[in-house]
Amino acid sequence: MNDIQLFMRLYMYELEIWLNEHKQELLSISFQSDEANTDRPLKEFLKTAIEQNCNCLSRLKNIDSVNIDNESYPVSSSVTDTVINSVILPPISDELKNILKKRKNAVFTEPDMCLVILQNGNPEYVTVELKSTKNDSIPGSSVQQVTPDEWVIFIKHTSNSVEVTTGQYFYAINSKMQFPDRSPRPQVSFNELRNWNSICRKIEGRSVAYRSIGDESEKYALLTDWQVVLAKRWTEIVFDRSYPKGEPWFNNNLRKFILQFLAQYDALSDKEKEEYKASLKRNIK
Repeated sequence: MNDIQLFMRLYMYELEIWLNEHKQELLSISFQSDEANTDRPLKEFLKTAIEQNCNCLSRLKNIDSVNIDNESYPVSSSVTDTVINSVILPPISDELKNILKKRKNAVFTEPDMCLVILQNGNPEYVTVELKSTKNDSIPGSSVQQVTPDEWVIFIKHTSNSVEVTTGQYFYAINSKMQFPDRSPRPQVSFNELRNWNSICRKIEGRSVAYRSIGDESEKYALLTDWQVVLAKRWTEIVFDRSYPKGEPWFNNNLRKFILQFLAQYDALSDKEKEEYKASLKRNIK
């Protein structure tokens, strides 16, 4: 883990604390939708807050190490002396786009924010995703666009209250995904990220510890092969005999489809069935 990654582990924790201490200022912002990437006032507020009030480590400056799943990483002076020089909001320059594209193992989209970080006098660029919600869960980014370790600022707000949590995008995913009309968008959840932080992120003496618990395999599957995840869920639906009330219309449509499919499949000879299955496998992309 390099010094920029260590700095971000500490800094995003500190930024979360700072923002929760300035809730009245956040409440004055006009939240225009349930997705922060359309909330220009929120972006402008965060840009000013980070550049002028929270651009370095303060209360976490005395941390000696970051512990990730029982592996300890020492925090050097180059980490504690790191400064956020500026925050870039979209639209970003072509030059910066090219820099960010080379680092992203996913379909590139303009970031909500890009932190320009000075470490030992050298500029580094770290993108941050913004999410806001009035309730809890909202559709996240397309699976092709998701960078699991990207940092996210997640804000839950009503007319008279606001809460902030921060963390890596992966830990905001709640494993739910609606039937895709185009590219699927796994849901992200404020409570999912907040609860993960509450259990897995701790200050222990002069160390900040991150310890994952539970099985995260379904989240990884959503990001690596979402089509298999959907296929398994659809299989579970057609084999489920409980038929719960208020279920999505698509479940009923699946049952009708399976009945028609089975009628046609059962009419095939054993040889035709094997040829058909082989043809399906050949055409899977």
